[in-house]
Amino acid sequence: MIVPAATSPGEIVVNGMSMSRRDSKFANSGIVTAIDEEDLIDYQSHGAFAGLEFQKELERKFFDSGDGSQKAPAQRMTDFVTGKLSSSLGESSYIPGMYSSMLNNLLPEKISERIGLAIVQFGKKMKGYFTEEGYLIGLESRTSSPVRIPRDKETFEHVQIRGLYPCGEGAGYAGGIISAALDGQNAAKAVIKKNK
Repeated sequence: MIVPAATSPGEIVVNGMSMSRRDSKFANSGIVTAIDEEDLIDYQSHGAFAGLEFQKELERKFFDSGDGSQKAPAQRMTDFVTGKLSSSLGESSYIPGMYSSMLNNLLPEKISERIGLAIVQFGKKMKGYFTEEGYLIGLESRTSSPVRIPRDKETFEHVQIRGLYPCGEGAGYAGGIISAALDGQNAAKAVIKKNK
């Protein structure tokens, strides 16, 4: 299911979850793109919190595009790639509902381009993935931390605090379960190496 995940008024945030039986008629997945330093140039005045301010602004923008409820903007996958407003939307697991919107205009251009290219590539690798029956519903903006705790690239140790090994999603080094697990393994190996 896609569920509302906003934590403050005036923002749209969605997230995915599975019921224990995993027997829904819907298949939902998130599309993740990296946010690079060049994406945050306009937010540099916020220092270490540039990513957080960028995230907040997008969540407010998605909310402001709607009717003041938790209905989420959505677009058919094929329409997103071609830059067209969806003339109709079908059913989804998102209970507050969704409305047709140009997500391409709500997201920064470079991010829209990355997601569009990824969708086309996924479609080439997985038959049936790229279809007008699929929807983009946004915004899932809290996949990983918008703030990165600094660490040494070689030792994985915090750059100023000895014995602290920032890792995983909360520290800003992963974007999901698998990448967090791999980052955790690498941090554990670094701890073992240091203590041998």
